[in-house]
Amino acid sequence: MQRNTTNAKEKIIDAAEQVVIEAGARHLTLETVASKAGVSRGGLLYHFPDKEALLRGMLERRVRCMKENRIKRRSEIPAGLDREAVVYLLSVLGDDPGANRGISAALIASAAHNPELLAPAREDYRQIMSDLTKDGLNFEWAAVIMLATSGLRFLEVLAISPFTTEERGRIIKELRLFAAGNKGK
Repeated sequence: MQRNTTNAKEKIIDAAEQVVIEAGARHLTLETVASKAGVSRGGLLYHFPDKEALLRGMLERRVRCMKENRIKRRSEIPAGLDREAVVYLLSVLGDDPGANRGISAALIASAAHNPELLAPAREDYRQIMSDLTKDGLNFEWAAVIMLATSGLRFLEVLAISPFTTEERGRIIKELRLFAAGNKGK
């Protein structure tokens, strides 16, 4: 009998995310996650031998979901110099600013203890810069777009953004204009 390890791993990661959302990152223990997932501690340890492996799994899934979101957005945006910038903007900022805040904040906090956990995210950002410039958008503009977009998202993840929903919309609109080569008024 073969185990369906993908589904079991995803179920455990789902449970870990729920623990973080409901109780906060400091309550993310292997025992709590195993209980929430409805698996034994041994079952959890089979897939994630320690808390660091679980955190790595959570981060890798987050990066994978972000990549999938960019692929989906790419199919919706017409080709052009600003396509990848718009894809990036919408994939990062197109959803509810509070979405996944707890998960992202927990992963940031855990990565502060072990920066190597961020290796998949670092590689993803390299790919994003490559994507942003592949159609001719110059490096400096691509970097400004990436930094502004990531900065706004970071403020939202930490729940310290000073911007209203209306101001956030205006910022996104200006970033889209900037990407298109029109710096606004």
